[in-house]
Amino acid sequence: MKGGLERSRLARIPGLTVLDENGIRLPTGTAVEVWELIPGRVQDAGEIDQITKLWRPGALGVWDYFFPVADTLDAAFRMAGRHFTALADPADQLCITRREAGLTISYQGPYADHEQYPRIGRFVPHLLLTMASFAAGRRLAPLRVGLPDAGSVTSKRAAELYNTERIDAGVDHPSITFSEADADAPLPRADTALAAILADHARLSAATARPVLGWLDRFHRILDSGLADGPPSLDQVAHRLAMSPRTLQRRLRDEGTSWREELEKLRQRRVERLLRDTELSMDAIAARVGFTDSRSLRRAVHRWYGHGPARVRATGPA
Repeated sequence: MKGGLERSRLARIPGLTVLDENGIRLPTGTAVEVWELIPGRVQDAGEIDQITKLWRPGALGVWDYFFPVADTLDAAFRMAGRHFTALADPADQLCITRREAGLTISYQGPYADHEQYPRIGRFVPHLLLTMASFAAGRRLAPLRVGLPDAGSVTSKRAAELYNTERIDAGVDHPSITFSEADADAPLPRADTALAAILADHARLSAATARPVLGWLDRFHRILDSGLADGPPSLDQVAHRLAMSPRTLQRRLRDEGTSWREELEKLRQRRVERLLRDTELSMDAIAARVGFTDSRSLRRAVHRWYGHGPARVRATGPA
């Protein structure tokens, strides 16, 4: 493919097969999985060159068209920030701040500690600059650009990508800052009526969007499928979710649970099913569900139900 990605590997990523259907919004984790597949030959000094070839204004649907129809760049980014869910999932935010230094737009997502985040961070300011320049009808020169990790972006390359050599490296979130003059300059194709129509369309799109699969649903499926080969590890499950183990643990905490609790619940469901639906011995069930021996399994059953496995088995199939 154009970006150097193999179709067979892309096909295994949930949601990409329905990308062209109306009313589909892919989770950010899906996009991160795509970034993970970018081959090493792209992940060098020329990585941004290759990625930018795959995207042009208009490729992101209604969100892209907020920019040329807004009255000013400030208004365009505020509209784009309010309706960011028309493009991304609610876990992502486009934050707009206005100070004397100018108009700053930063991208904040849930994957800041993921290994792919620096690459995403180098792409986002380029995308935002391209959209702003598209709206203004001229190439804008930002006051500065913030990158979580500048990586192999040299001063010369920064000037080409971001039209500035003022790069703040090591920031928490990728960002770009425009001057007050650029932020407030009237845009040449402003259309207030069309902007209102696009905003209504974006609201409707976000309200009716069908998520491909929520991340917690995917977590449960991956955890369940992994148990067939023995107790899945935190690292294995996190990798399949395209996030780091630390991010996975944090997101589970946000859901009011933990890795240990989820693994325990899964074991309980699997043990109950095996006790009720099969005649496997306690030793066999213990081995399948990841207990060291049948005694550990019996203790767990007592902890879960307040009685032994024989009583669970006596209830028969579900």
